[in-house]
Amino acid sequence: MRRLASLLPGLALMVVAACSAPVPVEPEAEAPSAGVSEPDSVAKPEMDVLDRVEDTCGMAAFESYIGQPAASIPAVDLPDRARIVGPDTQVTMDYVEGRLNVLTDEAGTVIGLKCG
Repeated sequence: MRRLASLLPGLALMVVAACSAPVPVEPEAEAPSAGVSEPDSVAKPEMDVLDRVEDTCGMAAFESYIGQPAASIPAVDLPDRARIVGPDTQVTMDYVEGRLNVLTDEAGTVIGLKCG
């Protein structure tokens, strides 16, 4: 009897596990067709509160570079505090009002500009 009593908790656990609903498996997403870009596959600059502040760093002068390689921006034209920020670039989180952040995708293409 004691042996049966010691097996009951394990047996109860197996019964509960066997009766639980199967976990649905989502089908793998198909690759997008050539020439068609999916909204989630496009690199987008991170949106935050700082995107709604005034242009305190002169970023308007660099808007023509969006969609161009960051390397095409003449270094002499960039403000002293400017930084090129890629998706894997580590940056400090301090806000510097006059600093220009040039945001790029993996290929080094400018995808956005931020002050701070």
